[in-house]
Amino acid sequence: MADIPRNPEYVAVIDIGASAVKLVVAEVRPGQKPFVIEEASRGVLLGKDAFSKGRIGVASIESALKALEGFRRLMDGHGVSRYRAVATSAVREASNADTFLDRVQVRTGLQVEIIDGSEESRLTYLAVRERLHGHPALDAPHTLLVEVGGGSADMTLLEAGQPKHSGVYALGSVRLRQGSASAQRSHDRSVRVMSRHIANIVSDICNEMPLRSSTHVVALGQDVRFVAQELVDAPEGQLREVPRQAFLEFCGRIEKLDTDDLVERYGLSPVDAETLVPALLVYRALVEATEAASVIVPDTSLRAGLLMALVGTGTDAALADFSRQVLASAESLGEKYRYDAVHAHAVARWATSLFDQCQDEHGLPGRDRLLLEVAAVLHDIGLFVGLRAHHKHSQYLIAASEIFGLSSDDKDVIANVARYHRRALPQRSHLPYIALDRQDRVRVNKLSALLRVANALDAEHSQKIRGVTLRRDEPGWILEIDGGGDLSLERVATEARADLFLDVFGKRLIVRGAGVQS
Repeated sequence: MADIPRNPEYVAVIDIGASAVKLVVAEVRPGQKPFVIEEASRGVLLGKDAFSKGRIGVASIESALKALEGFRRLMDGHGVSRYRAVATSAVREASNADTFLDRVQVRTGLQVEIIDGSEESRLTYLAVRERLHGHPALDAPHTLLVEVGGGSADMTLLEAGQPKHSGVYALGSVRLRQGSASAQRSHDRSVRVMSRHIANIVSDICNEMPLRSSTHVVALGQDVRFVAQELVDAPEGQLREVPRQAFLEFCGRIEKLDTDDLVERYGLSPVDAETLVPALLVYRALVEATEAASVIVPDTSLRAGLLMALVGTGTDAALADFSRQVLASAESLGEKYRYDAVHAHAVARWATSLFDQCQDEHGLPGRDRLLLEVAAVLHDIGLFVGLRAHHKHSQYLIAASEIFGLSSDDKDVIANVARYHRRALPQRSHLPYIALDRQDRVRVNKLSALLRVANALDAEHSQKIRGVTLRRDEPGWILEIDGGGDLSLERVATEARADLFLDVFGKRLIVRGAGVQS
């Protein structure tokens, strides 16, 4: 008997950005990619208020609410069963963000989450990887992926298609326009002010990322798509590649036109015309900082990544792929602070081994294993600042850094776990620790207990340990260590660092050489 075809499911994603509110509705069938059946966009300059006044104004809130009410009707008309609605930099930075989100929920019933820059980077990367599958840009030693939004520029440097460096910078088109606005300032003067500001930030970015080594630039966003459509004749939805010189020359012509000129010459809406020049100034500066022969402009966006994440299967393979990306970014951060990579990876190996062996005891999900591994890789980066209290230096360096795919909440957990790899145990007087919610404090306690033991297993940074086995033996646990040479220091250090293990799991840890009987 033939299988009866299942009815399609309808899903939606909403992106509340600094200059527009956008909707995508898609049809999803088992075993098939989502098929977009409707897209809608409404220009709402939330960032104009947020970046100049620090809060979203009443008129802007009302405009956003009307747009979202319309989106809700569209979703209901299509029978949408699942959705994800996110807000980015403008709402993220607004002092009245909570009020705005509450107004949205009361008026429309939509629940909106505020995502940070690392999540934007991850979702954008998902969309680009899918769209550019098989393209040389994903095989190149270095490729720059960039999207200039209204509030920020999201950049990821890929090494052979995998994220290595990432960052979110205050180079959004609405933000730049607001920063250069002045009643007495001419258009030419505003362009010069923005260009100087962009050049300074790009110079700093070049110190963080090896942009000059990039042989490809993949650019996303409505403004750069406008350039590609003007310069490259191709069917709608097809990948466009704009030659480097043609792109730079077009940007040079556009920068001479003010908002009214752009509206009249290209038929742009006032909102689109207002963001075009500052966005292209950023794209041009970044392209000039690379060796790219062309600018690759795929017809994809953050919303495509949102859609992929919403309908994804969450398979073990997907989690493993995500873990590799996160760890590559963490290793890049470690290299920046000149970490001892061999020691860091030894500690990570023993920490994750202990995590796996006492899974029944700690009860943490697989994603916490990844957070522990990142904390282990980065636990000593504070040595870059100084030997004294380096565990505290590690904490603030991790918390203040970008790690691809990890949220601010993730980094706060990792930073605290790294902080407790030595010295004092977690205490309520430690402000970064007590700032966590109760559930995250429990996670920190459990993961730190494992990291302290793992770090002690390589106390001499000599990697003498070859394997560890944890077995229950009432009233405590036996940790058998297998290795070469004299392991006396490792045994003493491990038992000394098992204090938090006893406190968290209620088990005394006894360290023995492999094969030694009790």
